[in-house]
Amino acid sequence: MLLDPHKLLGACGEPADRLRFTEHIQKKIRLHEISNGISFSTHAAANYTRNQLAMALKENPYSVNLLMAGYDKRTGPSLYYIDYMGTLHKIDKGGFGSGLHFCLPLMNCYYRADMSVEEAVDLMDKCIAVIRSRLVGVPPNFVIKIVDKDGAREYAWRESVRSGKSVMVWLRV
Repeated sequence: MLLDPHKLLGACGEPADRLRFTEHIQKKIRLHEISNGISFSTHAAANYTRNQLAMALKENPYSVNLLMAGYDKRTGPSLYYIDYMGTLHKIDKGGFGSGLHFCLPLMNCYYRADMSVEEAVDLMDKCIAVIRSRLVGVPPNFVIKIVDKDGAREYAWRESVRSGKSVMVWLRV
């Protein structure tokens, strides 16, 4: 989900919670930008999101885990993991689900902080290939999204089937 021109939010969890919470965050961040004339940094947006999840634990908890990726002019690219309990971690690489167990060793081996976009997409292609070869319930399509100084955008599709669900894979470049 696009939060603003330089931030993306990925979520997994119960479908209703996932949709309701991510839309809530998207609208609140946009409202802040309109009201104050400035947008959140990625770090501030991640902390705001973490706070909203932590506050919801008291009354109506959301069963969602999140990855927030963004690019700021002063700090560069960043990626944050936020779990359903409101725990926030800045990470270099991450993902969700059972496919992550196969991808993380590849990411640990091949990831470098100074990777080019082409090298990062090649790493994602390796992750997608290992997911397709090792998992039984493989999603038919994958979408690769990029967040950099040029903004957040859909970069490429990896399709096995023309219609169906897609899965996002993330890497901070």
